[in-house]
Amino acid sequence: MAKKILTAHANVMKAGTMNNDHAYLIRSRIINSAKELLAQEGYSKTTIRKIVEHSGVLTGSIYYFFKNKEDIFRAILLELVHGCIEKIDGRCAGESPLFRYAAVCQVELKVLADYQIVRETYRNAYASATIFEGMIAQYLAMAKCLFDDTEYELTEEEYYQNTLMIKGAMHACLSEMFFRRETSQAATREKLIRLALHLFGASEKESRDIIRRMKAKSKVFEEIGRELIEHPIVK
Repeated sequence: MAKKILTAHANVMKAGTMNNDHAYLIRSRIINSAKELLAQEGYSKTTIRKIVEHSGVLTGSIYYFFKNKEDIFRAILLELVHGCIEKIDGRCAGESPLFRYAAVCQVELKVLADYQIVRETYRNAYASATIFEGMIAQYLAMAKCLFDDTEYELTEEEYYQNTLMIKGAMHACLSEMFFRRETSQAATREKLIRLALHLFGASEKESRDIIRRMKAKSKVFEEIGRELIEHPIVK
């Protein structure tokens, strides 16, 4: 399953590039520089000009690969989701597709809870219909890769609707982190995980078991999140 996901990601990486090693290195430098700036300054303060200065890549080369800052951010999100899947596959070998899907959601939510600059960056991102649609496309592709070869038979429209509901709920979890009202954010995140599992066919018993096992791996998920934030995402 991991190989299938990685193959799909590799095809995305090749699209729209010069398709050679030099082009890959230039694109990687742009993405890693933009990610580092986002982690330091947030979305609104990260500009194309700053990416040029930080990466050493000429403006024309940046626009060869990306239409604008939103397009760069979408590419970063794709790399982060891909990296998260790789790390979960590596550290949760043998777990079910349902577990791995829920784990990706959990890592993203935990990163948002733990890193203020990431929360602020995502809040700006969710305000962009283009980026939000890109988020949905990424999670939709992940769900199809995970569940297409399982007993959970879903139509294309059901995959889309499920993904839209889950990403919408994740946006709600993010918004709650900015509320003045004191809330149990961990409980809200658990409800979201239960919703995601239910939408993709998990029984109540399966959901309880997956959540129990995910709690036992909470330190693993924290470590994955920290690696995604602190390390380069394209090598």
